[in-house]
Amino acid sequence: MAEKKKVITKTVNRSGKSLVKKALVVKTKTQSNITSENIKKMNEKVAAEKIALEKKKNEVDETADIKTMAVKEDKKYNLTIGLKDLLNAGSHLGHKISKTHPKALENVYTQKDGVQVFDLVKTLDALEKACNFIYNAKRNGKQIALLGTKRQAREVVRRVAMEAGVPYVTDRWLGGTITNWEQIKKNIKKLTDLKEGLEKGKFVEATKKELSVMNKEIARLEKIVGGLVNVDKFFDILFVVDAGFEKTAIKEAKIRNVKTVGIVDSDANPFKINFAIPANDDSVKSVTLIVEEIGKAIKAAGVK
Repeated sequence: MAEKKKVITKTVNRSGKSLVKKALVVKTKTQSNITSENIKKMNEKVAAEKIALEKKKNEVDETADIKTMAVKEDKKYNLTIGLKDLLNAGSHLGHKISKTHPKALENVYTQKDGVQVFDLVKTLDALEKACNFIYNAKRNGKQIALLGTKRQAREVVRRVAMEAGVPYVTDRWLGGTITNWEQIKKNIKKLTDLKEGLEKGKFVEATKKELSVMNKEIARLEKIVGGLVNVDKFFDILFVVDAGFEKTAIKEAKIRNVKTVGIVDSDANPFKINFAIPANDDSVKSVTLIVEEIGKAIKAAGVK
């Protein structure tokens, strides 16, 4: 019995080993065939993707080159005013010596009767650079906004902005206009809805008190966002009258990387502005002359 058991065990073991070996061979061959086909397909797929990526890269490079060329092909804007115009407008008169900002001294030519006198050659050069920057930016589709909440600047800024078809702020700079643009857009939408509602007779059933509240709200919103109603996209450049007075707006612009152009008197730091125009920002004639020239540069770009 013991010998028979050994024989049976031996046979079973051999049979088991043979079956296992055969199964492994079949499995290996099957896996080998599938892997070869997969590898072939994968290679073809990778090659196709590589060609597609190369093609896309070339298209992107071509587009980038075209954009670069467009930026490089800047046109020169010719100023319509000269040194005599700036002199007649009183653009050369700065603040008293005691109110002078140390960093503004490089734009000062001399002192007369305790008042700083700007070097109008530098003023004209700075104005030309600012106008050229705005002119070419507008040609490339950049959005420009004008800001002037000082009494001397409100009227001319509003008029020039409307003529040029650009957004503006003249009554009060609402904190967060740049840094919290989404909230400002809600105020703009609210103003638009209220005005349209009144025009189309949507509030005919409203009481006199409700209509009075609506009109007051419209008046309030007009002051803070009225000039921004037609903004199709967030502005890229902000022109300001009196950089020292509009310091909140300039700080916000710096946070959002919005380029700034502005009139900077002798009591303010010109280095806080990307394109500073050293000139008198208290004289109505001086402000009007410079703002109108900025408006001409915008209109000359031919893009609204």
